[in-house]
Parts: sequence; C-alpha cells; structure tokens
Amino acid sequence: MMPTEEAILHKLMHDRFNIAKSSGERAILSMALQTFLELQRRRQETYERVRELSRQIQTSERQIALANQRVDHWVRGLGACTESDVRLITMLGDTLAAQESRLRNTKQELVDAEQRLVHIVGLWATSRF
Repeated sequence: MMPTEEAILHKLMHDRFNIAKSSGERAILSMALQTFLELQRRRQETYERVRELSRQIQTSERQIALANQRVDHWVRGLGACTESDVRLITMLGDTLAAQESRLRNTKQELVDAEQRLVHIVGLWATSRF
C-alpha cells in the first residue's frame, strides 16, 4: 500500500524537525506538526458530527413530510388542520434550518483547519533558514 500524500508530508515535516538547526524553522515545523495532528483529530470528529447531523436532518425531513401530508388532506377538504399542526410544521422547519446551519458550520470548521495547515506549510516552504 502506498503512503498517502498527507502521510508523506507528515513524515517530511517530522524528519526535518528532527534535523533542523534553526530555532525559527523548528518553531514553524512544531506548529505545523501540532496543526497536522489537530487536523487529523478534527477530521474524525467532523465526519462523525456530519454523519449524526445528516441522520437528524433526514429524521426532520421525514417528520415534515408527514406533517405536510396532514396539511394536504386539509387543503383537499379530507381532514382538519389544527393550530398544533401549523406549530409543528413551523417548529420542524426551524429545527431543520438549525440542523443545516450546524452542518455547514461543522464543514467550514474543517476547511478552516485545513487552510491553517496549508498556510503554515506554505510559510515553512517559502522561508529561508
């Protein structure tokens, strides 16, 4: 099995950290290695949170679909639509919007962490020591 690009980058940074004589380079590499490990941890957490939020969103969408069926029956004159039905649909819509917002924010946090690593590695790669 071939190592991934990230594994190669991590090994390169780790090896370079061990042989670097410049304190500036060591500081940047230390920060890069810490950020790399934090990113790995955060990725796993993000995947789990995305999976959970996706499950919650699907549940909310199913509940909204069921509530909308009651409204459709009411529109066709086949049943009654109560204030509690309207409140339920409104509440479910708000819940769904909040869940989708949390999902977007969760994904953005991961993107931000990846960009920090890219910035630190770019700083190391373009600096003279």
